[in-house]
Amino acid sequence: MSVYSISNKFLDTYDPFWTCRLLSLKVGTAAILLFLCNAFLLAPQSPITYLLTIAIGTLASEVIPAPTRSRKIVNFISIVFLLAISTIVFGMFSYFRFGLFFVVIAFTYLVLRFMAASPKVAAVPTIMITWGVMSLGGGATDFNAVANNYLYFFEFGLMGVITILFFPDFTSKVFYSAFIRILESDITHIGDRHYKNSDPHVLTALYVMHSKLPFLPERYNTQYEALIQFQNDFMKPHGLTAEEQLLSRSVLSEFKESVSAGLPFSLATNNSQQIRDRNPTIYKMFSNLVSGYNPCKV
Repeated sequence: MSVYSISNKFLDTYDPFWTCRLLSLKVGTAAILLFLCNAFLLAPQSPITYLLTIAIGTLASEVIPAPTRSRKIVNFISIVFLLAISTIVFGMFSYFRFGLFFVVIAFTYLVLRFMAASPKVAAVPTIMITWGVMSLGGGATDFNAVANNYLYFFEFGLMGVITILFFPDFTSKVFYSAFIRILESDITHIGDRHYKNSDPHVLTALYVMHSKLPFLPERYNTQYEALIQFQNDFMKPHGLTAEEQLLSRSVLSEFKESVSAGLPFSLATNNSQQIRDRNPTIYKMFSNLVSGYNPCKV
């Protein structure tokens, strides 16, 4: 199965919500562009500082919530700029033992004082300090070298901007990977009288889906609401017969396969029609769920 598919039996165990696949693909794309860039720029110092800085910024642009590509670029530039400041400041004083000691104290106090108070960027100061310490040695010690270093950060940073601009939007895949996890849980627990909707796997998947709604078209909200309604209506004891449980499990399995393939689903199947004849109430629940899903696939 392709790594680009919503569900991959080899990866779903380790990456159930497509998050690691998304970040790996994006960083891999950025890495290829960065290596090509370095082949022509030939940075005078070790290029690893520039490469890792841009890679971290690229990851951050995907992890930090951003509704548009332009906002992702702003987040990327902000992270790269802050990491570049850390690298430059620590590098300038890396040859002065006592001077570096006082600079580290002052820098740590300032970034924690002015940035850690905001919950949105509370983790950034620690990253800046850690990154500055890791990049010690062989740093720029004069303003001309500092200017050159910033130029290289800018040139390598363009590769990160290009990655963000042209990288496909996989938000819907994250949404549907969480959708599939819920369907898998429902299939497993049909007829379980002790099952509760507070199951942590289901709640985690619902949280992932909800977190992606602001970045998806409005019709995904309808689909999410239909799923919530289905969970509340269907995933509780109904006194289903063994045959009705088997039929319901088959219908949900067929529906899951359609979601995995990214295709609309029809309730005209034999299993669905048998459910409609035997238990119209349950069939109506399936119908409402499918009615919320299909508009996103038309």
